[in-house]
Amino acid sequence: MDKPKVCILTSSHKADDDRIFHKQAKSIAGAGYNTSIISPHDADETLEGIRIKAVPNAGGKVLGKIILRPLFVLATGIRDRADIYHLHDPELLPAGLILKLTGKKVVYDAHEYYKQNILSKRSIPWGLRHFIAYFFDRFETFASMLFNGVIVVDGSIRAKFGRKAVVISNYPYNPREPVVPKNRGNEFKCVYAGGLSADRGLFKMIEAMKYVDRPVKLILLGPLSNEDRIKAENMNGYEKVEYLGLRPWPEVLKLLPECDLGLVLLQPVPAYILAGEGTVKLYEYMASRLPVLGSNFVNLERIIRENGCGATVDPTNPAIIAEKIMYFADNPDAASRMGENGVKAVMARYNWEKEEEKLLALYGKILDSKTRGRRCHA
Repeated sequence: MDKPKVCILTSSHKADDDRIFHKQAKSIAGAGYNTSIISPHDADETLEGIRIKAVPNAGGKVLGKIILRPLFVLATGIRDRADIYHLHDPELLPAGLILKLTGKKVVYDAHEYYKQNILSKRSIPWGLRHFIAYFFDRFETFASMLFNGVIVVDGSIRAKFGRKAVVISNYPYNPREPVVPKNRGNEFKCVYAGGLSADRGLFKMIEAMKYVDRPVKLILLGPLSNEDRIKAENMNGYEKVEYLGLRPWPEVLKLLPECDLGLVLLQPVPAYILAGEGTVKLYEYMASRLPVLGSNFVNLERIIRENGCGATVDPTNPAIIAEKIMYFADNPDAASRMGENGVKAVMARYNWEKEEEKLLALYGKILDSKTRGRRCHA
């Protein structure tokens, strides 16, 4: 009997995306599924038994993102003749509906609360922003009702989709192997790994550095636009910053244990005010034995407090952020205990192995319903 075939579709992510490739695709392939990923990529190739089918990374932010790349992904996906199609972008919702009309099984994976993201885009005029957010939210809800499965990264997004949604959080792999202690020098290193922008706290972190009167360095890892980089480099406090650019995620995971404190200082905009379960950097820090300094938002604060793995702060106040950073620098024993608490929590609860079980159970349920349907028509 042929192995069930799963085709993962993304028009906006790289094929080696952490959630898509290193977690979900590897888990699916490891369970015996014939697995492929269709995404903007340099060329077709096979990595760790997973077939990657490249589509052109054509067009700009509007034409390419919303129309061209989704069309290329859909056309390639149809030719793949898969048993399950797993969508990873909101731009692929129309493609998912077309696949459903052709009798395919479709899973929609909502990485974020997209309505809130749209409301956070200050580049769009206020009235138009609210209109687009409302229209998209209605369309996303309608489409998801027709799909065979809906995956979300946290409970706040699940509330939108109801009981049909399965929470599969973006937790790291269980750190079974102990992290090798770093050789501590005189310099205390804070780190932020992820997308770098004003809404993610970039400028507040840099500004906080000017208030820190200790030998502290801020390590930044992730994509940074030219405009934001120019602004950052001209700020007071940037002399204490080391920007390492965008690195492959496996390399980031090796760099994190060399630091002393992980920062999650997201700003209070609609896209991040409910951040918590789906905030992958929080758990990557914890898995690396780093204490965490996070925004004092309800979900982030609950996770950090319940696990005793760090502290929270008003993310809009650079002076207060600096005080907290200096507390961790001045209290290495307390910071070490918080780091140990974090890694224990990841090993016990916040790890991908537990989320993998839920993903494979969902796939099994969908394929079982397909088998039952064939029997009914026999």
